[in-house]
This record gives sequence, C-alpha cells and structure tokens, in this order.
Amino acid sequence: MAILVRSGNEKWKSLSPSIFSNEAELQKMLYDSPELVPIKNDDEVGVFIREAGLPGSGSTDLLGVDSQGNILIVETKLARNQEVRRKVVGQILEYGAFLWRMPFDDFDEFFIRRRSKSVLALLAEQKPGLAIDEVREAVRRNLSDGKFHLLIAVDQINTELERIISYFAECGGGIQLEALELELYSHDKTQILVPNRFGTRNDDSASIGRNKLLTMHEVLNRANGVARERLQELVDLWSSFGNRIEPGTQGASFKADIKGRLHPIFWAYPNVLQAAFGELVKRGAPEAPILDFRQVVAEFKGFDQNKVLNGAQPTAKLEELSREEIKSFVGTAQSLVLEWRDEVSRK
Repeated sequence: MAILVRSGNEKWKSLSPSIFSNEAELQKMLYDSPELVPIKNDDEVGVFIREAGLPGSGSTDLLGVDSQGNILIVETKLARNQEVRRKVVGQILEYGAFLWRMPFDDFDEFFIRRRSKSVLALLAEQKPGLAIDEVREAVRRNLSDGKFHLLIAVDQINTELERIISYFAECGGGIQLEALELELYSHDKTQILVPNRFGTRNDDSASIGRNKLLTMHEVLNRANGVARERLQELVDLWSSFGNRIEPGTQGASFKADIKGRLHPIFWAYPNVLQAAFGELVKRGAPEAPILDFRQVVAEFKGFDQNKVLNGAQPTAKLEELSREEIKSFVGTAQSLVLEWRDEVSRK
C-alpha cells in the first residue's frame, strides 16, 4: 500500500519508508510513547519498564501494567530478523510461563529496580484517584491465573506470523496473543506511523464484566470454606463499630470516618486480607498506633513478619488466620481509628 502526501494544491508525493536501525529503536519508540501499545480500554493508562530480566528466560523488551491491572508483555522484532517467525512466539510464551503464579511483591520488584517506584505508585501518578487496592488484587489474580496480554511488535508482519496470530485469536483459549505492525514513513521532518493490529478478539464483554463493582454479597460468594468464614467475621466486626465497607471490582475496602473523610484502614478480598500501613502513613494517621498495629499483626502466623514490620501492604491468606486473630486485627485497627480521631480533634 502506497502512502501519499501533499501540501495545499501540490502534487501527491509518495512517502519514503523509514527503516528502524535495530530492534532497540523500535522498543524505545514504544517505551517513550506508551499510548501506541494497545490496551483494553482507551481511557485507561499503562506504565512500562524495559528489559525486565527474567532469570532463565532472558529479558522482556517491555513489561507493563494498565490501570485495570492487566499485565502486558511486549516483544519487538524487525522483519529482517529470522526470529520474527516462530521463535518469537515461543519466546513470548516462555516469558508468560515464567511470570505465571509469581507473587505480586516479586513482580513489583521489576518496576522498583527499573524505575525506583512500585508499579502501583507509577500508575497512581498517571491516573490520580486510582483505587490501588483493587488494581493490586487484579494484578495478583492475573499473575496467579496466568492471564497476560502478549504483544509482538514488528515493523512489518509476515504471512507466517500473521497466521500464527490468527490461530491464537480463533483457537487459543484463554491466551491473548496479538501482533502490532508499526510501519514508519517520513516526509521532510515529519514522521508518519501506520499501526495495524492482528489477532484482536471481539470477546471483551467477559473482561468488562470482571471490572464491574461487586456487592458485598458477591465478594463473600467468591470465597470458600474457612476463608469465607473469616471474611464474614471481618465484615461483622468492622460494621459493629459503625465503620464503612465499600466493595470494589475484586474485593472490599474497610474504611473509617476521620473528621468527615473516609480513609481505607485495610482491605480484604475473597481469599486475602491486606493491611494498608503505607496508605495510613500517607494519609497522616499517627505513627504510634500504626506501629502498634504492625507489631500486633507481625505475631500472626499467616503474615510474613518482615513484610508486616517494614512493608506497605502485607497480605495473608484468610484461611491461615484464626478467629481470634481476626478479632485482634479488627480490634487493633479500631484502636488506631479512635486515636486518629482524637489527634485530629485536638488540632
């Protein structure tokens, strides 16, 4: 397909194709302009890192997360590279297999090492007001389920790769594999980019459904056995103090009113309890009760003691917590709320 251009009433002129000097140049263009990377919804944002080293699997060209918690793995290849055929598909599937079932904190370390910030902090900078607790749970669940958006970015797609991509789109089950062709042209000092997507599905209704706000009843119904019992106990105890519970798309935020403003004190999901120590610090809760809260929770067997004493959002499986520990957790959280209210009232 010829790309033509003209200015005013001049004759149409054919654009000259621009050649990427190497794959690093294509990779850098996507990193510098993340809006070129297709994500599920146009109003969402994404953050990326380059060359995320996966021991035993090489390095992903780009690894990203969007503001819905979807994980994107991008591999770039030029048409002249013989690996643009079958090898690149195996490569990107290997990256997905390596990330499958990775704990959130280990995944987050890729972003902290590359950009000195948690992926949640980076997303919050791009989208103020982001419900970071819900995004964190979505990322954790996608890692656990191995649900990744795999994208092969090329300067020119070939017939074999297009056929492989089409096969995955039609018959690949839960694997989302796409190709993004980026044809670059130039005219004087102007660059023109012609993007084409291959392998896009029309089954996004299921993903949209996953992003709707749940009721507390639906959150509880997603838990089973002991986890459901513990989650119900959290709900009953927190409500008994007159506090607020707000369900989200994955779980619920357990909040308290501090001088007319609702603040998250902790979060819970169908199978996970998550402390919000970092959020409490950021919102100005007094230091002493936060430290007391950490020290109490650090004694619970279900939590990692080091992460509780030093981390921002440590988690534990609900089924690994006893009824007494749930009572202690909620009671200590309520003590923090009361001290926070007293401190605000004295100011």
